[in-house]
Amino acid sequence: MSYDLFLKPGATPLSKDQFESYFSERPHFTVNNGQAFYENKDTGVYFSFDYESGDEEDSVAFNLNYFRPHFFGLEAAPVVAAFISSFNLSVDDPQYDGMGDGPFSIEGFLRGWNAGNRFGYRAMLSRNDRSEIHVYPTDDLERVWRWNFNRAAMQNIVGDSLFVPRFMFMKGATMARTAIVWPDACPIYMPKADLVIVIRDELSTTPTADDPREVTVVEWAEVESIVNDYPYDEEHGHFRLEYDLVPSAVVEFVQSLPLVSHDRDMGLACDSILNVELVAEATKTEQ
Repeated sequence: MSYDLFLKPGATPLSKDQFESYFSERPHFTVNNGQAFYENKDTGVYFSFDYESGDEEDSVAFNLNYFRPHFFGLEAAPVVAAFISSFNLSVDDPQYDGMGDGPFSIEGFLRGWNAGNRFGYRAMLSRNDRSEIHVYPTDDLERVWRWNFNRAAMQNIVGDSLFVPRFMFMKGATMARTAIVWPDACPIYMPKADLVIVIRDELSTTPTADDPREVTVVEWAEVESIVNDYPYDEEHGHFRLEYDLVPSAVVEFVQSLPLVSHDRDMGLACDSILNVELVAEATKTEQ
């Protein structure tokens, strides 16, 4: 199940070479034989454009899978809008509650995508053979997505002076959990996460020649006790731990943490995290 748009040139044709050249210059795209595949490693969002040659006219098919967190649509919409604007394309949107034939709008795109995604949730969650699901609140999902989407730009701005971590997801008892990595108490833009994976390499308390690295997983409440002493950026949502030498209080805190095994099998892909509100709506409708 997917959200599908068909994009058609107007008076000026769109050649396959133009199509491939356009997407080859865009970030996160891989272009191969008429397909432009978008995959953002930081956010986990992916979708595709396919150039289709027809008997009468050529067109482009856009595809975005349903049964995904809502932010897949938020990331895709401006990318689709920019491509359409660059070549003055018209839209054929066959989705229920979609845009129909005619002009494109981000509002119309998101309306159609969200309606179709809700249908995808109902269809998938009604199956007896459905796999285990992992959920997270919509507002928090969007906060995590926006952070990850802007992470590379923030890192470029601060350079090597501060570390800008990426949010990851891990399995939880009733709900997915967010996690970030904090290596060796380094200077960091630290957003609030459910878990902090602390890596002790240079700060290892029991180093060995074979494996000097220690990894421990810490609840946010414990980390908050030390980061609360540092400035908090309300606009971007992070603590700014900036120092030339790691303060002794931070060193002592990190070294005092008991080792807690980090199970890599607990990690979750971003595309598998579902909006808890959409799941509740879908399962209520099912009942």
